Amino acid sequence: MERLELLEVNEDKVVYRYYPEQETDFGVVSVNRKTGERKIEKLFDLYGKMYAVHACNELERYITNGNFPAKGGVAWY
Repeated sequence: MERLELLEVNEDKVVYRYYPEQETDFGVVSVNRKTGERKIEKLFDLYGKMYAVHACNELERYITNGNFPAKGGVAWY
């Protein structure tokens, strides 16, 4: 599970912080709204890339829906 916090949304991209589990430190991911290109701006090293990938998946859903909440979350099992 991870929390997401919006940093930036514009015509070109959307950028969110992701907080794995209950951590206070974070990583940052972005998705290009036109090309779908994913970018890990800052990797949260302790958990590897898995949480960044889940965050990008959620950002793609946000782009599809056209809804960019200030705060959100992702859970999986």
